Amino acid sequence: MSEGASKIPKWVWITTPTLAVAFVAFIMFLTTIPTGDELNAVKGDAKKALQLGIEQAKKKAAEELPKHSYEFYKLLENQTVEVPEVEEYKSTPKDAATKYEYRLQAGSFRSEDDAERLRGDLILQGLRAYREEKEVNGTVWHRILIGPFTNRSKLNKAQDILVSNNISPLVHKTKLAN
Repeated sequence: MSEGASKIPKWVWITTPTLAVAFVAFIMFLTTIPTGDELNAVKGDAKKALQLGIEQAKKKAAEELPKHSYEFYKLLENQTVEVPEVEEYKSTPKDAATKYEYRLQAGSFRSEDDAERLRGDLILQGLRAYREEKEVNGTVWHRILIGPFTNRSKLNKAQDILVSNNISPLVHKTKLAN
C-alpha cells in the first residue's frame, strides 16, 4: 500500500452502507402505512364487520337454544306456608338497682412527697384528687385517686385529662350497695 492510502478501518466501510440501506428501507416502509383518514376508514370498516359478525352469532345462538318453560312461579302460587303463632318479644330492662362507682388511680408512690406533688398538679387541672395509703408486703404505698364517678361521661373526661398529661390511669370499679 502506498503511504497516502486512507487508514479508515474495514468495519466502517461495512457498517456505513448497511445503515444507509436500512434507513432507506425504513422510509419506504413508512410510505406504505395509511394516513390518519385512511386508518380511520379501515377502523370503521373493521367495526362494521365485527358488529355484523356479533349479530349473526347472536341469531345463530338464539336459534340453537331450546326454549325453556319456567314453572316455579306456577308451583308457588298453589302452595301455602303456615306460620306458627309466636309470642311477642319482651325486652328485659337493665337492673336499675345495680349501679357502679368508678375511681381512677393516677399513680402509686413510695414517697409521700411525690404523691402530694402529683395530687397538687391534678387539683390544678380541675380534678378531685385525693391520696390513699395502702400497705403492701410491709411497704406503705401512697396512691393518688380521682373520683368517685357514677357518670361514665365524667369518668371519660377525667381520663382524657390524665392521658393528655401522659398519665395512664387505672380504673377501679366498685358495685354500690342498694
